[in-house]
Amino acid sequence: MKSVYHSVRRTGRLTSFVVTSQVIIEIHPETAFDIDNRFAVGIGRNGASHPRIGRSKISTTAGSSITHSGTEVAIVGPASVLHVEGDFSMGDSYVNSHARILCSDEIQIGDDVAIAWNVQLLDDDRHTLSVDGEPTERSAPIRIEDNVWIGHDVSIHKGVTVREGSVIASNSVVTSDVPRNSLVAGTPTRVVRENVTWG
Repeated sequence: MKSVYHSVRRTGRLTSFVVTSQVIIEIHPETAFDIDNRFAVGIGRNGASHPRIGRSKISTTAGSSITHSGTEVAIVGPASVLHVEGDFSMGDSYVNSHARILCSDEIQIGDDVAIAWNVQLLDDDRHTLSVDGEPTERSAPIRIEDNVWIGHDVSIHKGVTVREGSVIASNSVVTSDVPRNSLVAGTPTRVVRENVTWG
């Protein structure tokens, strides 16, 4: 019933916005939804739910937007938090459990992106940092292109573009762009392999 209510209210269709009973929803009335097919929160891959591992939460603020640009489904897994103050878009991709996604400015996730558990996407520092008295940029977009694999416990920070076909090793901290078809690892990340493919 929760899915039907929010789907019809936000998109005018019955099954476009799918949530489980374990999802806390705080959607601002001025949030724009543009869902091509289906956007699911709190649901495991292939529709399996995981109620024992905790609740998910999706929250938005005035002027924010959530877009599904694919033809099938975008999934944000169970026990995850998605907080959108800016523009969040996602293709036909999957985010596993316990993700923390803070979209203050803009976060784009392409198609066929596989994101493991405990991953953080943070496009905003949430505090102002000054160096030699000059404030640094507080927020900047995160862009994850198509066919990317992100391992568990990865943290991706503001201003990063992850190019198509790349792989980010588990426990990495990403503070700079990731080249196409490369394997990066470390804190901060560095390229350890080039011309990689995965599937």
